[in-house]
Amino acid sequence: MIFKKSNLFFLIPISILTFGVYYAYWFISRKKSFSQLTSKNFIPHGWWKFFLVFTIVSLIYDLIKDSFFTGYGISILDSYDIILSFYFVGCLYYSVFRAREMIEEHFDEKIFKPWLLVIFNVWYLQFKINRLKEN
Repeated sequence: MIFKKSNLFFLIPISILTFGVYYAYWFISRKKSFSQLTSKNFIPHGWWKFFLVFTIVSLIYDLIKDSFFTGYGISILDSYDIILSFYFVGCLYYSVFRAREMIEEHFDEKIFKPWLLVIFNVWYLQFKINRLKEN
């Protein structure tokens, strides 16, 4: 398995500082590794490309919205932003749990604790991937 090992001391701050943009990048950059696993599950990489663009546009929008939009325009665009943010979170958890199933199926053993995936999602997934690389 050729998963990329990432430093958690880099991963955690960069995902917080980028307001979720790095999560989309993380899934896109590991597409090849996940596709090498023989599994009936898949991670929706096309959606992650969409969410990469969405999170970047959303971040820029949040920075400039008061300068370019009226109160009515802001409330309309904020509504779309909230709806797409919920889809982002849904896709995040769907992808994290599909990744878990793919990795555990590949190694034919239970590796992840589901409740830690719910709380720490990509951070815990990367932590366990780093541990697999050491063993």
